[in-house]
Amino acid sequence: MLEYLHGTLNKRKIMNKRGFTLLEALMAVALSSLLMLAVYVTYFSVNRSIEAASEEQDVLETGRILIELIKQDLRGITLSGDASFIGKHVKKERDEPVSKLDCVTSYSMGQYPFDYSEVGYYLIKDLTDKYVMIRREAKEVKGDPTEGGVFYELTQMVTSFKLSYYDGFDWQEEWDSKALGKLPKQVRIFIKVKDEKGNSKEFTTDETIPSAI
Repeated sequence: MLEYLHGTLNKRKIMNKRGFTLLEALMAVALSSLLMLAVYVTYFSVNRSIEAASEEQDVLETGRILIELIKQDLRGITLSGDASFIGKHVKKERDEPVSKLDCVTSYSMGQYPFDYSEVGYYLIKDLTDKYVMIRREAKEVKGDPTEGGVFYELTQMVTSFKLSYYDGFDWQEEWDSKALGKLPKQVRIFIKVKDEKGNSKEFTTDETIPSAI
């Protein structure tokens, strides 16, 4: 009897020490794969969200900086002396709206905050047919504010740039202070910013010209 009990216990020990079956091993591998897949999906989803947020932030910052730069120049616009204000609308077929602005302003970001400068804003196409936002600045004020100066590339993210001018009654697409003898009371700025992946945002604001009031 004792021998029978010892034999039974030994069989149970042997059975308890046996390894995993093939089915159990396959189930473990499958569960591990599902777990790793969930981890990778979560990681890439978070990574894409971070990249999208970063790209959107670039678009927002570019638009806000450009709007503030133009507004700052508009606040300092004058018609004293040989100064003039020329705004043109140069939209071409199948292109986004494009404006040009040339004026004289007491631009305050340089070394001489109370000196007047000729300033111009242009949206042109480069050799690869991409738009480039340009700012022209000339320290010497002449009769024609559209010539001379140094050209600075601001950004390649602007695809549309349009200015409108308020005369006190209606909004005009163009303005020539030499012909009209005055400045517009307000300028409406419209900018469309787009990154390389096609994310875009439009910015619109109205800026009053203090010297025209």
